[in-house]
Amino acid sequence: ADPPMVGWPLPPRRVRSMTPSWTLTYHARPWSLNVERAGNRWKRAEMIREWREAFRVLAIAEHVPPLSTLVVHAHPFYRTARSIPDTAACVGSVKAAIDGLVDAGVLTDDTPDIVRTVTFHAPVVDRERHSDALTLWIAEYQPAWVPEKEPF
Repeated sequence: ADPPMVGWPLPPRRVRSMTPSWTLTYHARPWSLNVERAGNRWKRAEMIREWREAFRVLAIAEHVPPLSTLVVHAHPFYRTARSIPDTAACVGSVKAAIDGLVDAGVLTDDTPDIVRTVTFHAPVVDRERHSDALTLWIAEYQPAWVPEKEPF
């Protein structure tokens, strides 16, 4: 299944695919790895709690069913080009969002055998947006091939 094209102001609700997919968007600036490192543990716990709860509520609102495996595409959007973070700098926000999917009952856990792929797309500046946002495109993992054993 192809993920939504990067740069779309709003990714499509469903991507043409046999596999159902969901788009979850939280309208807040994704916190960067640098912000996480600079803060103390209480501030970090507060940010994690906010993002976990936000994605728990989004998953419930979008009626995302329990999934046995998951593929995640993270698309950060910013209203201005002021201090654009590096690709994957939003890793803390994405990790908290995946924890929120566990809290919502979409996943039983976030171990590697369940969360099979997490892809970070480069940040997109969209001056038409009313806020910064992090959009997660999620779908059940569908392997392209199943080897007898891992090739490495």
